[in-house]
Amino acid sequence: MFDKKSQKRAKCVIYCRVSSIKQTMEGAGLSSQERSCRDYAKQCGMLVEEVFTDVISGAISNRPGMNALLDFLTRVDARDYMVIVDDVSRFARDVGAHTELRNRIMTAGAAIDSPKTKFGVDAESRFLEMLWALLASRDREKNAELSKTRTIARLKNGYWTFSAPVGYQYTKAPGGGKLLIRKEPEASIIQEALEGFASGRFQTQAEVKRFLESKPEFPRPRGAKEVKFDRVTSLLTRLVYAGHLEKTDWGVPLTKAQHEPLISYEEYLINQDRLKAKKVAPARKNLDRDFVLRGFLTCSECGYSLTSCWSKSGTGKRYPYYLCHHKGCNQRGKSIARDKIEAEFEHVLKSLAPTERTFELAAQMFKDAWVRYQSNSMQEASRHQARLRQINTEVNSLLDRAARTQHEETAKAYETRIAELRSESAVLEEKLSDRGPSKENFDKMFELSMNFLSNPWSLWEKGSFDLKRIVLRLAFAAPLTVSRENGLRTSETT
Repeated sequence: MFDKKSQKRAKCVIYCRVSSIKQTMEGAGLSSQERSCRDYAKQCGMLVEEVFTDVISGAISNRPGMNALLDFLTRVDARDYMVIVDDVSRFARDVGAHTELRNRIMTAGAAIDSPKTKFGVDAESRFLEMLWALLASRDREKNAELSKTRTIARLKNGYWTFSAPVGYQYTKAPGGGKLLIRKEPEASIIQEALEGFASGRFQTQAEVKRFLESKPEFPRPRGAKEVKFDRVTSLLTRLVYAGHLEKTDWGVPLTKAQHEPLISYEEYLINQDRLKAKKVAPARKNLDRDFVLRGFLTCSECGYSLTSCWSKSGTGKRYPYYLCHHKGCNQRGKSIARDKIEAEFEHVLKSLAPTERTFELAAQMFKDAWVRYQSNSMQEASRHQARLRQINTEVNSLLDRAARTQHEETAKAYETRIAELRSESAVLEEKLSDRGPSKENFDKMFELSMNFLSNPWSLWEKGSFDLKRIVLRLAFAAPLTVSRENGLRTSETT
């Protein structure tokens, strides 16, 4: 508070600041700061002309609200004005920022006052003011340290503590705090994109980008139709989608998260390897979906796969064709109407129906395979558990060596090896937790498999493009041979 006789001003402006949106609603929020400053201005007989506010850290000096205040002082006779702040910590919480902003206001000709803190020009007042600024700076740094400590503890316990990634939203965790949960339909779209890249369904990031753009539900900047490539890369490289957390610069190692993952950690590693691998040519954008048998037809003359195309007539009408494009084949460039070949294929598919004996044999084969799978699964789990014990022993040994070594390069080598072992451990733990289908789920899958064997045509007729491709792989043991003159030859079925 200034000496009223020497620092009397007729007018004033008020400056209020909080660090976050949340604080605007709390006890020391913008409205309560403004009310305190207005009461003080009224008590001192000053007219409030403007109120300037900021929602920004007190350690930053470049602030929109403060810049607007300084601009206001350049347009008036600042010697008539007092800048009122509720408290020194609301003015700034860093000694450097405090000094810079104070000097800029004083240079403009205005003075600073507060109902709680003494701003003055004499030595003692300046000393007390800087002492309060130092205390405010110390409190800010202490709060930051405490906040970081709490954040690290939450991360080590498997809780994501930052803004919810696309595809997730926060809910209250059972033990307190917040927990990520799936946000639909974004989560399913991202899951399909990530799994598709891992499986090879999408060969490049460009194909993932086109897939996301085909989904109007996938969020993007307002008014934007295109999904940026950096958004695609971010989705593919975010560990949080694999149900794990890591922040090595804060001492948080690879940690299994509490939230439900969108993909497995193993699929995440596959995606990282694919991103680092040599680029491959992108698949055509729409052609394959127009020709469902593409890749399953071979030429009867040369044995090479048929390609496909759309041809335009003189009238402008487009017609779909399959054709051989292999150099040296006497059928090269000679087309076969798509509708003719696909109609013949559907006739073959309709005729596929197993005999009762074949059906019984298939059922027994499935059950035998299930028994073998369960036995192999138990043996594999035992191997994984032994390897996990070995990894834990090796990690503890490496941690001890890293703590005792005096050589930085050696310590870094130990840290790199520890990270590799923890990554391997995460994959093994994931495999142990996924023990495969239960007996109940097996019964459901068995029923679906038997339904397919009994009538593959029903799945083809009602199925999507992807399901039709699965029917092709399940029903036929080899590609279908096509003759331009005789059509489809006898097919080898499963």
